[in-house]
Amino acid sequence: MDEISEPVELGRFGSVFGVRGWIRIHSYTEDPESIFSYGPLFMRQGEDQWQPVKVLEWRHHGDGYVCRLEGFDQREESQSLTGRSVYVDESALPPLPEGEFYLNSLIGMHVVNTDGYDLGVVQDLMETGANDVLVVKANENDAYGKKERLLPLVLDHTVLRVDSDRNVVEVVWDPDF
Repeated sequence: MDEISEPVELGRFGSVFGVRGWIRIHSYTEDPESIFSYGPLFMRQGEDQWQPVKVLEWRHHGDGYVCRLEGFDQREESQSLTGRSVYVDESALPPLPEGEFYLNSLIGMHVVNTDGYDLGVVQDLMETGANDVLVVKANENDAYGKKERLLPLVLDHTVLRVDSDRNVVEVVWDPDF
C-alpha cells in the first residue's frame, strides 16, 4: 500500500542521533511506544503523494525514542527528515469506543455554539502544552467580523459534544471573542 486515503498524524521526526542514521521520533499517540506498532507509516512527499517509511529498529532513549529507518543509513541522509511528520492511514488504527474520536477527525467539522451560531470550520489543531486548541476559520460573512478563532479543546467545558454523523463540534463560546 503506497497510498493513504485518511491520513492521521502520529508523530514527527526530531534531530539525528549518532552517525549511523538513527533519528529521534516524537510520538503523539496515547501510549508513545505504539507508534511503532501501527503501519505502514508514511511521510508526505507533496500535496497528494506519500512515501512509505519502514522502521528497521527502535529503542527507548532518555525521555523519548530513536529509530533507524530503511534507506537512511548515514547521519546526513537522516538530517533531511528532521521536523517531518509521520502518518498512518486511519484504517490501520484500532476502532474507538462510542463517543471517542481521533483529534484529526475534527479538521473540517463545523463549530457551532450552544446558541446555534456557526463559528466556522476547524482548519487545524495547535498544541500549547496545557491543552490542544481548535483553529477555527470563520465563515466568510461572519457577523462579528472574525477571520479566525482559537478555541481551547477542553471536553465538557468548551467542547460539549462532537457529532461525527452531523460533522459538528458543539461548543460553549461567545462568537464575539
